[in-house]
Amino acid sequence: MVELHRRAIAEAAATDATAAAATAPPTAAIEGVSMGQPESRNLHLTVGNLPVDETVRRLTDELAARSIPVFATFDHAQNAEGAGLDLRPTTVVVFGSPQVGTALMQADQRIAIELPLRISIWEDEAGRTQIAFPQMKELAARYGLGDLPVIAKMQQLLETLAGQAASNR
Repeated sequence: MVELHRRAIAEAAATDATAAAATAPPTAAIEGVSMGQPESRNLHLTVGNLPVDETVRRLTDELAARSIPVFATFDHAQNAEGAGLDLRPTTVVVFGSPQVGTALMQADQRIAIELPLRISIWEDEAGRTQIAFPQMKELAARYGLGDLPVIAKMQQLLETLAGQAASNR
């Protein structure tokens, strides 16, 4: 049964991730990629070249161009302001492919807590734009799904989206 679900995951992901893999720049080519010791295992970090709002716009435009639905956008700075608090620009974009996510949940429903995918974009203390998302292999490994081919494709998609959103090209 699990093998059947794994095949379904691979088939569902092939359509969504093929274009991403074909257009993805290699990680080393993404300007500003930096990862500290703890983050390198759990988070993929990219330094952006644009302000947070422009980076968020570029990300959501790229998702729309790929027909990947955005389920929510959380502007934490705006929410903090509403509560009378200060917070540098901080936004989380939640998105994903129902076909891929459903197939993963069919393999192990516990992974539902990790889905849909999300990318966080914020302004750090130095005024730089930071882009972060979970390292998919590490995340999926907690559910015994880390070696599925779709996980590598999801990682490649996230890296491509972050790189395109970060760039001023």
